[in-house]
Amino acid sequence: MTNLNKSEKVAVPTKGSQKSSKKLNIGWFYPHFLNLYGDRGNVEILKERALRCDIEVEVFEISLETTLDASLMNKLNLVFMGGGPDLSQQKIYKDFLDKKGSFLVDFLEANGVGLFICGSYQLLGNYYKSADGSILEGLGFLDFYTEAREGPRSIGNAVATLHEDILSDIYFQKNNTIGDEIVGFENHGGRTYLSGDLTPLATTTKAFGNNSRDTTEGVLYKNTLGTYFHGPVLARNPHLADFLIAKALGIEELAKLDDSVIVSAHARSKELAR
Repeated sequence: MTNLNKSEKVAVPTKGSQKSSKKLNIGWFYPHFLNLYGDRGNVEILKERALRCDIEVEVFEISLETTLDASLMNKLNLVFMGGGPDLSQQKIYKDFLDKKGSFLVDFLEANGVGLFICGSYQLLGNYYKSADGSILEGLGFLDFYTEAREGPRSIGNAVATLHEDILSDIYFQKNNTIGDEIVGFENHGGRTYLSGDLTPLATTTKAFGNNSRDTTEGVLYKNTLGTYFHGPVLARNPHLADFLIAKALGIEELAKLDDSVIVSAHARSKELAR
């Protein structure tokens, strides 16, 4: 695992069609702060599944001490940010917005692949409004906002149906051996509202999702996926993990792995009460 220090540089992928690659370079943002409910497991799952498909993997830990610039971002083909409690998000907030966010936006706008969980998903939007009315500005990369609402948290086991834009993607179709649903666990106080132009990642069937009102869950923009599902989400959704790997590498069909145990866990998860 590569730890980047202040002397190392970082970069942005050029726009255009993805080139097939046999090395998965994962940029893991703030691993020591954003690791709620085992979200680090998403990186471990991506790494393990890629290695089992004979794909070389390198994980770049991008921390507060990392000086991010265009040269490293150009090496990456997949980025990940997990969720974290309020205190952890406060610690990375200024660094993220002032020093690293612009490089991330360039990467994602150029069709780089990214997975963002809960708190980091919220940071991609316009703002987070706390219960006391204070506003925490977001990156403004995507047109949505999040508000804390009085009342119980959105917490429990969750099931949602993936959006047609993913289901019809050849990289998903060639690597999907499970179906059109994802499962996970959610625990969040914020309610997220997407603008009319944004596509949700999924539609809730047994979940609170973005806001408990409009059946949307997460967000899907180009190759950027945001979700409230923890678990870690990729642990019981290997079809989503393989989609991310395949998309990042430009490889339509990965080697088929024995996922009998994971598929069983995925199926059983649908039976759990919210």
